[in-house]
Amino acid sequence: MIYWNEDKNNKLTIERDISFDEISEIILRKEYLDILENPNRKDQLIFIISLYDYIYAVPFIIDDSENIILKTAYPSRKFNKIYGDLL
Repeated sequence: MIYWNEDKNNKLTIERDISFDEISEIILRKEYLDILENPNRKDQLIFIISLYDYIYAVPFIIDDSENIILKTAYPSRKFNKIYGDLL
């Protein structure tokens, strides 16, 4: 299962015009570009996804029950340079 904080989802919808609903569909269809370790947080990984012709980073954790918990999503210039050719 994929979970997220609904308040954070509302904030993403307002501020970035994206939602965890869209992101979870990409993840469930296995259309993410990569999964990376988060260098800043040992317990987190990062989905790299393509959304609206740009590359987004989506940090997440996996809980004890093997659920994916999405933390946030942000457009990434760094990852757009690396993965942008895949758009």
